Amino acid sequence: MPGITRRGLTAAAAAASLLAGRRASAQTVSEATRNLPRTYSGTKLNLAWGTGQVNSAMIDFSREFTDATGIQLAFTSLNSDDLQQKTILDTATKTNAFDVYLNAYQWKQEIGPYLADLTHIEQEIKGCPPLDLDDFPKAPLEVYSRFGDKTMAIPLNGSATCFVWNKKAFRAAGLDPDQAPKSWQDVYDHGTKLHADKQYGFNMPAGKSIQCACIWITIFHGFGGSYTDAKGQPALNSAAGMRATKFIVEQLQKVSPPGNLTWDFPEMVNACAVGASAQGFMWGGGFATLLDPNKSVVAADLGWSPTPEAVLLGGWALSVNASCKAMDAAKLFVGWMTCKEISLRLARLTGQPCRVSAFTDAAAVKKYPQLPVMLAAMQGKVAMYMPMKDNGQVNIIVYDELNAACAGTKSAEDAANAMQEKTLAFMKRRGYLPG
Repeated sequence: MPGITRRGLTAAAAAASLLAGRRASAQTVSEATRNLPRTYSGTKLNLAWGTGQVNSAMIDFSREFTDATGIQLAFTSLNSDDLQQKTILDTATKTNAFDVYLNAYQWKQEIGPYLADLTHIEQEIKGCPPLDLDDFPKAPLEVYSRFGDKTMAIPLNGSATCFVWNKKAFRAAGLDPDQAPKSWQDVYDHGTKLHADKQYGFNMPAGKSIQCACIWITIFHGFGGSYTDAKGQPALNSAAGMRATKFIVEQLQKVSPPGNLTWDFPEMVNACAVGASAQGFMWGGGFATLLDPNKSVVAADLGWSPTPEAVLLGGWALSVNASCKAMDAAKLFVGWMTCKEISLRLARLTGQPCRVSAFTDAAAVKKYPQLPVMLAAMQGKVAMYMPMKDNGQVNIIVYDELNAACAGTKSAEDAANAMQEKTLAFMKRRGYLPG
């Protein structure tokens, strides 16, 4: 079984199914589309957008909106780092190069003050479909959308961490192939039984990369951790932080393949797909590869569940620049793109919905069988990235220290204490705490 390259993973994973979905969607026009007004015909909207097959599919799909309204959509496709940087700069400096943003909730502390309130768009904009906010999982809706008293964004694509396992390997090790581990300790205990010859018990992403921070955040919250204490001081070396760091370094790392000190998401997926890791930490984007028999030896034997004890929330939402000169047209697009009817069609096309009705749609589930588990994850105990500006810097501190401990250049205890000390110093430098 050939390996998966970084370039090939996202570029080709869902291409065939997306192409078929595009052809099918082109033959259907929704009632939500038929009810759109042409009041803003001739208006042009500039949109800051993402890259990859799913985002390209949504760009193609949105031509239906242009055909119905006469509103021209100019998408600028950017990788996630550039999208974050340009969105923050565009809003904070009031450059206003973009009217609509595809944004991650991690940026809300920086961009929230500069985004339009979308709370009442269905009343404000004629022809805007109903928001139906009760159709979203409660906790993710709050995280994606709320900033103070306003609705700063409407969820578009939902995502949360999942756990996957090789059922064939479980059977061979005398484990129940239909029972997901209930705790992280179960994951390690299973991993020791699954570790044999060239098969390892887990796919620990120990590189200096965001996935290393993601697994720490997930386990940290699963162990009862909180980023700050009652006084607002960072608490990364609390009992939960120390336990999470030691557990990863002293247990999960021991049952993971060698060479994982440079791993990021593609390597996580590849380790499970080729059978090198019999259990794995996973995001929804990995299922297109894992369930494809042409790319995965476990396609017919894959089990999946939410990550034990807690999940880390990912996903994307749509927002509108508060200084947008075509405000009503921009709000109309966001309302249409995220409405219940369009979300259902996009779920069948991309497999990455955020609405409960789309996660449970029979046609979508038949095509993307992981959807019910993804919904269960988003309705469970949800963790998120540290709710502060510059939270990316805290992620870097976490993965730098965890990588060093996994490499054996420092102890897990020293790594957890260094996370705390560096985060505290950073928060003081940036004015979050008195110096």
